[in-house]
Amino acid sequence: MYYIDIHNHILYGVDDGSKSPQTTAQMLQIAYEDGIRAIICTPHFLPGQYEPSKEEREIRVKHLRGVSEKFFPGLQLYEGCEYFPSSRNIADDVEEGRCGTLAGSKYLLTEFSPNTPGYWIEQRLLEVVSSGFWPIVAHAERYAAFDNADFSFHIASFSYIQVNANSILGNAGAREKKVAKRLLSDYLVSFIASDAHGTHLRKPVLSECAKYIETHYGTERMETLFYKNPKAILENKRI
Repeated sequence: MYYIDIHNHILYGVDDGSKSPQTTAQMLQIAYEDGIRAIICTPHFLPGQYEPSKEEREIRVKHLRGVSEKFFPGLQLYEGCEYFPSSRNIADDVEEGRCGTLAGSKYLLTEFSPNTPGYWIEQRLLEVVSSGFWPIVAHAERYAAFDNADFSFHIASFSYIQVNANSILGNAGAREKKVAKRLLSDYLVSFIASDAHGTHLRKPVLSECAKYIETHYGTERMETLFYKNPKAILENKRI
């Protein structure tokens, strides 16, 4: 089995992820050696700060595919984004190409500020749903609102939850580890991703976390979180 990474800032020069073609190439190599065989490239779409155009995203992904085909056979690359839903019209942002869904599917990776009130998270996610898309909450363990278990269950009733591999392993802080593990224990997590930004602290690796999940939650759960559910995104299927 190989891994599918649905959240990765590997495109260089478009956000706070990779800063150069060299870093991007190194990230590809790290991911490939770790057993990752599909990456959805998800640069931030943060109004006023990071707003890469659809054309720019497509050009960068197309270039990376050429590199991958030559040096990393079997590694597939897809376009997407990590969308910060401000007060803008979500449907317009997607339909007009300002932000991209994951691999052209109906799944939209959404992020918020750490202290965003729960009511605002709920409201914006419901707007994603009403716009015809399937929201995935990026690194939910970061948000203070998810300290509340009832809120977490409520959000998971109409959205999907993604947590970062580093958080589960305790590399992002004690609080994030605690929340991520509670979400896992409550069976609210649908995806685990790298949220890679470079080649050092936040690398594109999933294997260590996959082994941890397999040891503590079983092989079937590990395969669901790292392969089966992510594959459903690539096939535009509901999980």
